[in-house]
Amino acid sequence: MRRPATALIAGVLATVLIGCGTTSSPPAPTSAPSAPSSSAFPVPSGWKVTFDDEFDGPAGKAPDSRYWHPDHGGTGWGNQELQYYTPSGNAFLDGQGHLVLEARAQSGGIRSCWYGPCQYTSGKEITYRGDSALFSQRYGHFEVRMKMPAGAGLLAAFWLLGDNINDVGYPESGEIDVVETLGNQTGAVEQHAHAPGLDFGSGFALPSGQSISDWHTYAVTWTPTEIDWEVDGQTTQTLTKQQSAGRWDFDHPFYLLFSLAVGGNWPGPPDAGTKFPAQMLIDYVRVFDEAS
Repeated sequence: MRRPATALIAGVLATVLIGCGTTSSPPAPTSAPSAPSSSAFPVPSGWKVTFDDEFDGPAGKAPDSRYWHPDHGGTGWGNQELQYYTPSGNAFLDGQGHLVLEARAQSGGIRSCWYGPCQYTSGKEITYRGDSALFSQRYGHFEVRMKMPAGAGLLAAFWLLGDNINDVGYPESGEIDVVETLGNQTGAVEQHAHAPGLDFGSGFALPSGQSISDWHTYAVTWTPTEIDWEVDGQTTQTLTKQQSAGRWDFDHPFYLLFSLAVGGNWPGPPDAGTKFPAQMLIDYVRVFDEAS
């Protein structure tokens, strides 16, 4: 996720050290469910499914712990964010085929954040636990269908991090932000990539009349030589290996992250018009690799 440059390294290292452990064993090989949870969707020609979660299950159930881990803490995540990501309760299935990340306001909270008693809680789910990935993949097509919350101070995201982060640190691990949305800019999404010496990306304006609070499909198609971002099947921007000025930190497996942040230097604090609880809904996440 895009953050002020001076705080970026500390924030992402906190992601790993607090939520994932501090050892430096070699990253696990690419892993995936033994089979997609649903075969009802079409698989594009030339691709095979390597990971799929349709988030089916009873209301209130946590996401499947075989593949998802709650990354928790209230460190500010390198961006002076205000939420405490909880180990349970703020990420759950709604019983209608969606994963919900819910940000809640609280007063007199018992949890401690970097600024004192936490004013907000929220959810963050990743396919990484301890010192290894529950799922990671190098190259392919990564696709998600989501609705993002409106409201000042809300930052929702689906992003990827290199699963070698415990060994090489950040930003050497690389980061691909498939989509980020700012709740006070409901007509646009953000798409970025980060690595040493690289802060690539920009906003993309949705078609007139559309909002981040509508259902949209966001994706990246990632190859050894470029990354293409997509919104609803339309390619919106491209990063090539040549553009990275000779350094390309996108040639190893990356794992998946969903997060709903509150406040921070980017995008700024909530205001009186921000409604809580605020929900980020994920209909599905699907990952494809080239068919043999």
